[in-house]
Amino acid sequence: MSAISAQRITPGSTCKVLKQKVVYQNKSFTCIKSGKKLVWSKGVAVKKATPTPTPTPTPRVEPFVPWSTNFDIDSLIKSAIDSTDAYAGVVRPDNFYDISVQNSVMESDRKWVGEMLDYTNGFFSTIDRVKLRVFLGNSHEWSKETLRGAGVWVGDPNGKYPCSADGSQDAYCAGYNNLVLLIYLNPLRTGDIGKRSTPAHEVFHTVQHSLMGYNAQRFGPGHPQRIPTWLMEGSANYFGFYMVEKVGLGSYVNGRDTQVRLNPEYRNIMPLSTYDNYQTNPYGIGQAATEYIIASVGFENLLNIFKFSGTEGSFLAGFKKATGLELSEFYLKFEKARKFMQIGS
Repeated sequence: MSAISAQRITPGSTCKVLKQKVVYQNKSFTCIKSGKKLVWSKGVAVKKATPTPTPTPTPRVEPFVPWSTNFDIDSLIKSAIDSTDAYAGVVRPDNFYDISVQNSVMESDRKWVGEMLDYTNGFFSTIDRVKLRVFLGNSHEWSKETLRGAGVWVGDPNGKYPCSADGSQDAYCAGYNNLVLLIYLNPLRTGDIGKRSTPAHEVFHTVQHSLMGYNAQRFGPGHPQRIPTWLMEGSANYFGFYMVEKVGLGSYVNGRDTQVRLNPEYRNIMPLSTYDNYQTNPYGIGQAATEYIIASVGFENLLNIFKFSGTEGSFLAGFKKATGLELSEFYLKFEKARKFMQIGS
């Protein structure tokens, strides 16, 4: 800036050097010729330079190392989701299934349930399965009458209602006979991500049964063909929330938070192997274990655990063939790694 810029400049007042430029009070003045005189111009406002913000670097998620016992939770989740995407490829929604809908079910609920069923059915189009049968309603009396009329049942054969002891709560369950029951007593609220995961969750159970060729849950603890509850329910939980995000009904991470990270039931640390019943809560911790398996050996090998458990006649043999680990080795690695999985944190 010229020394004269510190002086007071008045447009039209005399200046001395033609074309001299001076900045005064955020205006640029030029010495111009007016007749025979040199005077200051009216001035042009000077735009303040806007500083270019320094871009915040995007945190780099380090790739997950299979069976690692020290990792970032984002890398675990990303690896599992990426592997599931790779297995799926381009999914073409498929409505080749039978569905019975109670007349009183709201159209909005029919729509999102249909979207979940179509996409999930399309996802597993390459797996040989009996045609899926779905029953969607909002009344246990309706489910009882409708299933009995169809000559089928799910849940306790001696129960008052299908999948419900007293009819006081929603009911979602899958039968070995490729049947899915979805009873939502009330219309779903926006953001009710847990309930929105249930169609895919239950269809995944029918896929497990198809791959195994038997109903693993009818076997008690200790039977060689029994699949631990944490794996049966945890893998279905994982897939349910995965599908919620794919269909655009919510995010996988938000669903995981409700089931895994923010679940107070897991603050008291118990070994994963003890979650082989419904008295404990096998869903969330099983979901984290499923992520660990998929991130390490891929989604297809998660499915192979069920497939090989059937072909090998033993869950232990099937698990080893699919993952390369003895179940006991897996449990040891999981317990070392669980502090990085944000389970009940």
